[in-house]
Formats: sequence, C-alpha cells, structure tokens
Amino acid sequence: MFWLALPLTLLCFFSFRKLYQHYPLPLFNPVLLSLLSLITLLITFDIPYADYATGSAPLSWLLEPAVVALALPLYQQAQQIRKQLKPILFTCTVGVASSLLIVIPLAWLLGADHSVMASLAPQSVTTPVAMGITQSLGGLPALTAAVVIIVGIVGAALGLPFLKGIGVKDEASQGLAMGAAAHALGTARAIEHSEQHGAYSSLALILCAVLMAFLAPLIFAFYMLFLP
Repeated sequence: MFWLALPLTLLCFFSFRKLYQHYPLPLFNPVLLSLLSLITLLITFDIPYADYATGSAPLSWLLEPAVVALALPLYQQAQQIRKQLKPILFTCTVGVASSLLIVIPLAWLLGADHSVMASLAPQSVTTPVAMGITQSLGGLPALTAAVVIIVGIVGAALGLPFLKGIGVKDEASQGLAMGAAAHALGTARAIEHSEQHGAYSSLALILCAVLMAFLAPLIFAFYMLFLP
C-alpha cells in the first residue's frame, strides 16, 4: 500500500473532481467522495492507516505551502478588505462566540463529558489550531481532528448552496461565512468559486482561528462553573 497510497489518492480526487465538474451537486464533492472511497478501501483490505499515511506523506507536506498560498487572494483584495475591517472583525467574533455558546451546552445536553465537550468546542476552525485548543482544555485532539474534518467537508459541500438558498447573495458575505464555518476546506471551495470569495474566506479562516484561541478557554471555563 505504501507505493500505491499517493497515486491512488490522486486518482480518487481528480476522478471525483471531474465528476463534480460535470454534475456540480453538493453530495458529489470530490473531497467527501475521495475520503469515503479511501476509508472503504482501507477497511475492506484491512490496510493499516499508518502505511497509507506514510505513502501519502508528500500530500501532507504540501499543506504548509498551500496554507501560505491562501494569502495571495487576500493580498489582491487587501484595499477593499481594509475599508471593511471593523464589521469583518465583529462578524468573525460573533461567529466564533456563537459556535462556542451553542456547541458546548448542546454537547452537555446530549450527555457528553468534560473531555468530549472540550474536544467539540473548537470544531469550526482549522485542524492544527483546533487540536491545540482542545489539548489546552483537556480534550481529545484525535476526536477534534475528526470532527473538524467532517465540519469542513459538510461546509465545503453544502455551504454555498445553503447561503444562496437563504438569500445571501453578496460574495464577501458568502466568503466570510465559508471561512468562519468550514475553515480550510470551505476556503478551498470558496477559492474555486471566485477570487473575492477566496479572499474573504481566507481572512475569516485566519481571524476565527485567532479569536477561537482567545475565546474558547474563557467561554469553556465559564460553562464549567455551572455545568456539572
């Protein structure tokens, strides 16, 4: 599997991407279908994930320059963004606070313990930041990573159709929503849609990660004073 991991991953993604280009339905999202296909393959043939991860490591190495590349659309829209920075910052703050204020008590109502609540709290920001926050709160980083990926895939697949369906037509607003709710995967989808979508989504991704690192410990500690 070591030698097949990389070409198989690329084959799955580009095949499903071509399918998505012909049939742009949310459920045909190439990341979602590639993930499900690879999981099915690993389970069916009893292939250790460690072997697959080692073989596909070059793709993981490309994540760092890919994240840096998100700065390009942000730079191209810098002048327009600068004029709207205050409402953008307010919007991202409300988005992060709302996420925490809803997710933590909802998890408690469903019977989650302290570690699970801590793991779910930062589910709307990019994986490395979310895992670091979870660890500081006493949660389970592995659970956080899984939840963040699921949130990102769902957001990337359904985010833009949902926003258009509820009447959000402004590209900047759509981009901010995608970056705030679906982090890097949502931003990747936003960039495919338009340059402006990508710029605002990249900005929301960055701001929400910083705000989550600041607000999550405060709001989580507040809830822990009252939740048994």
